[in-house]
Amino acid sequence: MNDDNLCISLINLFKHLFPNIVIIGGADEPYYEAPKVETKAKIFFKENYPRSLLHEMAHYCLAGQKRRELDDYGYWYTECGRTSEEQELFQLVEARPQGLEKAMCEAIGIHFSPSFDDFSGRPISKVFLNNLEVHYQEMITNPPPIARIALEGLMHADFPIFANN
Repeated sequence: MNDDNLCISLINLFKHLFPNIVIIGGADEPYYEAPKVETKAKIFFKENYPRSLLHEMAHYCLAGQKRRELDDYGYWYTECGRTSEEQELFQLVEARPQGLEKAMCEAIGIHFSPSFDDFSGRPISKVFLNNLEVHYQEMITNPPPIARIALEGLMHADFPIFANN
């Protein structure tokens, strides 16, 4: 299955599981638009990348109700060129969603690799990798309710996925 077809299948699955959101591919940058009066929340993911879609869904699944009422869940985004302190904070916030993303990738048989979104040349933090693994273990053993819905949906999906796409 190519990336376009996989994204369509994933969008259809998530649309069924979470009817109050609209998922839109092809964005230059990922973004969450909170629901407004009479409109559903929108999740924009990068290009046609299944991993971007899964990553953005992981953020949605882990955001609480109050954060889901805020654009981009009320988080900030600092472009590349972060200071070491900014990068540490970014990795602290990203470990849990990436733990869920890893579980989602595993559920459908696609490759996962951590993203630390840092092109400074600094090596990936061992603390980040350890935190990601702790959160991955949480997601496969005792995920929060919305994450459980997504993971079970992915595990029982009836669309063909080929490992290591």
